[in-house]
Amino acid sequence: MSQPQKHSVVSPAEAALDPYPYVFVNYDASVRELHQAERDYLETPFEWCDGARPYVKDSFDSRDPSGSLKGFCPRSSIPEQLPIAPPPAENPNRPLTRGEQIDKLRHEMVGFEITELPDGIVQARRIIKARSLLQRILAWFAPSRAD
Repeated sequence: MSQPQKHSVVSPAEAALDPYPYVFVNYDASVRELHQAERDYLETPFEWCDGARPYVKDSFDSRDPSGSLKGFCPRSSIPEQLPIAPPPAENPNRPLTRGEQIDKLRHEMVGFEITELPDGIVQARRIIKARSLLQRILAWFAPSRAD
């Protein structure tokens, strides 16, 4: 069986172009050049169904599934009158440290208790308010007042 084909968003020939063929559209619809790490990401080959491959906007005003304007965009789709800011000095998508990842989980996983165990495992446990759960169970079993 053959290996699945991999493709990058930006081919080696496109990567050599100046200006670079892609830019980044921010949440507020401002546009900037790409950091070298972002360029490397767009030049990395991925399988077509790989969930880690870059999201590239179809047009400047297209939105991702969550409704955000942000994303990589072909430079040719940017309105001519819009200024394009220089690339950020630091990688905007740098890998998080272990502590930053745990803090992010604590912030984003509302309703969960995030605990780092002595052996290094990070555990997420759903917080259930026993009283409200018990009340819902009792209400479900309680006879209807219409009877």
